Amino acid sequence: MPRPSFLPAPSLCASLVAFAIVGLPAASVAGPTDADLVAAGKNKSEWLMYGRSYDNQRFSPLTQVKQANVKGLRPVWSATLDSLDGLEATPVVEGGVMYVTGAHAHVFAFDAVNGRRLWQWAPEEPEGLGTVLCCGPVNRGVAIHGDHVYVLTLDARVVALDKATGKVAWEKVIDDWQAGYSATGAPLVVKGKVIVGIAGGEYGVRGYIRAYDAKTGDLAWTTYTIPGPGEPGNESWPGDTWKTGGGATWQSGAFDPALNLLYWGTSNPGPWTSNLRPGDNKWTASLVAMNPDTGVIQWGFQYTPNDGWDYDGNNTPILADITLNGKPVKAALQSNRNGFFYVLDRTNGKFLYATPTVEGINWTTGLDPVTGRPAVNEAMRPLADGKPVVPIIPGLEGGTNWFPMAFNPETKIAFVPTNTWAMSLTGYKSEDIKYEPGKVYMGMDYKMHTLGGPIGRLRAFDVEKRKWLWEIPSPLPVFAGVLATKSGLVFTGDQLGFFYAADAKTGKVLWKYQTGSGINASPVTYEIGGKQYVAILSGLGGDPGFYFSAPKGNSLVVFALDNMPAGKAGAGEWGVTDIEGALTPVPK
Repeated sequence: MPRPSFLPAPSLCASLVAFAIVGLPAASVAGPTDADLVAAGKNKSEWLMYGRSYDNQRFSPLTQVKQANVKGLRPVWSATLDSLDGLEATPVVEGGVMYVTGAHAHVFAFDAVNGRRLWQWAPEEPEGLGTVLCCGPVNRGVAIHGDHVYVLTLDARVVALDKATGKVAWEKVIDDWQAGYSATGAPLVVKGKVIVGIAGGEYGVRGYIRAYDAKTGDLAWTTYTIPGPGEPGNESWPGDTWKTGGGATWQSGAFDPALNLLYWGTSNPGPWTSNLRPGDNKWTASLVAMNPDTGVIQWGFQYTPNDGWDYDGNNTPILADITLNGKPVKAALQSNRNGFFYVLDRTNGKFLYATPTVEGINWTTGLDPVTGRPAVNEAMRPLADGKPVVPIIPGLEGGTNWFPMAFNPETKIAFVPTNTWAMSLTGYKSEDIKYEPGKVYMGMDYKMHTLGGPIGRLRAFDVEKRKWLWEIPSPLPVFAGVLATKSGLVFTGDQLGFFYAADAKTGKVLWKYQTGSGINASPVTYEIGGKQYVAILSGLGGDPGFYFSAPKGNSLVVFALDNMPAGKAGAGEWGVTDIEGALTPVPK
């Protein structure tokens, strides 16, 4: 979703790219291994990757914080993350250390018990980078493996940092930022490979997923989401439109080790004016499943064929084992921007069912109950050389945008952030829609419209019974991710700045805390020394920052129960002899 006319210039041009604090303990360097990542769901105390585990359920087995005592949560430490340009990351916690990103792909390592900053790293940014960023200089987090921390940069690089010092171990250019390519998602490490996606769907890129050797940075494979000539699906792109067809991969993915399948969502096609590229336009606005060893696509499911509404399918799917009609199913769950919650068979991509997440959907008259293919309401399709179309429901910021939902595998309930609002779309004249590298390639103007009621809602959905259970409304959109715990709590945040916990059974809000800025990030929880912590980033910016004038922020806030003993410091204590001159530059 580009906002070219509102894009701020980058607020940082870093020349000093990293520093460590002398005399402070080093970050953990003893893992995780490939086996540790596969077993991440059984690791009760740590949060080892973007979705906590490969299934992306964002479900924690921790129970110390529960309905009966959640009102006792208090901030135990906080930190500022340098820039007021929007925070969207999910922290990663391992070995007593928290690794987290701020805006502009800044990476920070903190003692996860007391917040002592161990090191930080900031990339140098080329002049003019801000002119080719869709939605602000945001970053959604890191991946860890062995003795490295991996991050993607706005100028389309993948960088491996030493976990102990923040020094650059290796870096690779993914693509040319001047042609509109960027990278904002959290990498995913699978079987010794760093899997990365690319952003730039509004700039006429051809989307792909790429894998690098985690130790050396050597390129392992590249899989294009837009098939070229001779590849299955290329017939769905007329002429050379596949070359600039979008299908970016700007979120993270999920992985099923038993099936050996990697799952990744794809973005809208380009340009937005769908009559200039008639056909299904595979594999845009889709979920694709790949062999992580080779990158070869095994199957794909397209949520919105010939998308003309910016209904990206990038949301990282949740992998869940459920029972439908008395039969066990290995499912992939996704709440889509087009207004539907999808349940697919993750072994083969077969459509199982979908249900609306918002009311008033009018871009389609319904989904085929067997294939899931939408019947498009052509009166709601905006065209090049056409008239404005309004109101289109949902608007491109909902049903559910990129922010991740959570899933309780014991109750089979998904906790889904949704937004109910509309948009108007107006296509450009055909002669004005021309591809130029590094220039916005949309062919469309849009505006968002409210519908008179609450915009945002956190909703609970029983996946097996196909039943909505409760909802928590918000006057502003929901742009935060969700955390669920075994103790029966659900955590998320809102654009009013409140971080809150609700009862997973009833939706009753049991506790909330005003963080001072809108929350666009996703919470995590972890345990050290017998004490459970809950963490969230607070900082309006990125995509929501274009709509609202709430105070900006750059805070990481960590909570624990006020009547629990202090956790054992995960990374040691302050050095007291090296305070003077403690900041030492670390070379790239």
